[in-house]
Amino acid sequence: MIWQKVIASLFTICLTFTTAYGQIGGLRAFSFMETPNHARLAGMGTVNVSSNAGDVNMVWQNPALLNSDMAGQISFSVNPYFADIYNSQITYAEDFEKVGIFSLGISYFHYGQFEGFDNTGGTTENFNASDYAIQVSHSREDGVFKYGASLKFVANQISGFNQSALLADLGGAFVHPEEELSLGLVIKNLGFFTSKYAAEERNLPFDVQLGGTYKPEFMPFRFSLTLNRLYQYDLSYFDESLLSDDDNVVFTDVNNNSPSTFDKIFQHVTIGTEIILGKNVNLRAGYNHLIRQSLRAEQVGGAGGFTFGVYFQTKKFNMAYSSAIYQAGGFAHFITLGSNLKEFVKKKS
Repeated sequence: MIWQKVIASLFTICLTFTTAYGQIGGLRAFSFMETPNHARLAGMGTVNVSSNAGDVNMVWQNPALLNSDMAGQISFSVNPYFADIYNSQITYAEDFEKVGIFSLGISYFHYGQFEGFDNTGGTTENFNASDYAIQVSHSREDGVFKYGASLKFVANQISGFNQSALLADLGGAFVHPEEELSLGLVIKNLGFFTSKYAAEERNLPFDVQLGGTYKPEFMPFRFSLTLNRLYQYDLSYFDESLLSDDDNVVFTDVNNNSPSTFDKIFQHVTIGTEIILGKNVNLRAGYNHLIRQSLRAEQVGGAGGFTFGVYFQTKKFNMAYSSAIYQAGGFAHFITLGSNLKEFVKKKS
């Protein structure tokens, strides 16, 4: 069957690229592609590939989640981060009678204005830095199995210098015909540079993600568990080869300790949940252990790695707000507004 061939192909590609991309985290180009870009994702822990709740934005995480019910959906997100950094995104889906469902998305990151200096320390012109991605996605169904692909052109620029790449996501999903259960598998950011900075030595942000979402029949909760970086066991910066003469280790955690086995395993795990208060309202919460371990400050606890959100829906519009806590005093905010243009066409007709 066709879905069997698709799944076999996904695993083959995954195994092929494991060695090529297996390196310490943080040394990756176009890292903005790994940042949550809408409120639903941010509120559920920042990583999710299986939430099959009809949100067109989820096509950025798994193209297999795109379906014909999303036809006409349009969504706009504004995500202010720290200082002058912000991200804006727009996503739209349309179902074409002969070729099926497609979506188009544009995501833009702006990093503010920087002061320019030459090699001697003299002042030069100020400059800007930005990233953007343009994505086209398509999906198909084969019974309870869905599969999809996204083609992305990504680029960044800083002070007149530019870098770009052509990337693809390959996704698969299983949706249970009776239970509220869905599984997702995605191989993300396969591709190549179309132009590079002269000193660019980082690899593309390749990833393999696997997750599941389940709602018990008589409970107002929807739970998600997602695994990322499945091709790479240790995501920490600890490296025993960087021991100095006085046995102080470089790039350990804030307490200068080697990461535990628990940390190495749980850094791959993201937990998310939705509390369904009614047809039009739900609350969201999540936890990302990798974010907590990577950004926590010495002798400071706090709620780093936790995310929270809320979702409202009216007859024609929906709005979501989420907040992700990266470290003590460091919050990122995500606002998403959505609608279905077909509702307005029907009213006009």
